[in-house]
Amino acid sequence: IYQHFFNDYDWFMKADDDTYIILENLRYFLSEKNTSEPVYFGHHFKPYIKQGYHGGGAGYVLSKEALRRFGEKGNNSDCRSDGGAEDVEMGRCLESVGVRIVNSDDSLGRSRFHSFIPESYLKGTFPKWYYHYDVNGAKQGRGNISDYVISFHSVNPEKMRQLEFYVYHLRPYGINNGQQDLNTNITERSR
Repeated sequence: IYQHFFNDYDWFMKADDDTYIILENLRYFLSEKNTSEPVYFGHHFKPYIKQGYHGGGAGYVLSKEALRRFGEKGNNSDCRSDGGAEDVEMGRCLESVGVRIVNSDDSLGRSRFHSFIPESYLKGTFPKWYYHYDVNGAKQGRGNISDYVISFHSVNPEKMRQLEFYVYHLRPYGINNGQQDLNTNITERSR
């Protein structure tokens, strides 16, 4: 990607084939971010690395400067090219080349990138490991899902079709929620 596409884009996202992405919300989130800062966004996990890392399942987004540093300096001893968990190893490598994790929550503290399907958050049905990994303490309920959610992970093909229908085809008549500026007053916390 660095060798072939670096000059074509400002942001670079890694996502799994079972990650559902709402691109409009991703574009909105990134619209006021500076692509020349060495940062990356995603769902913040805390173990293994000083600043933590962004879980690969929910997807993560690298700024142009983050990708430049990874592409040019990512051959050091902290950057493995074989083995290990992809997201942990990527986090370790990015930290070693000076790329910062930045808070991706909205201004109300609700998560935009999610490691599981919506039902897991609504019902609080998380695997045990998740309670120890999530930097925000594995919050559950509607109050943890941003109105401008970017991703859900572990989405099977049928659930993908359902989410597509709910997001892009349902419109309640007479209800105008307007557009709330959830990018305002976000504190970019380095962890």
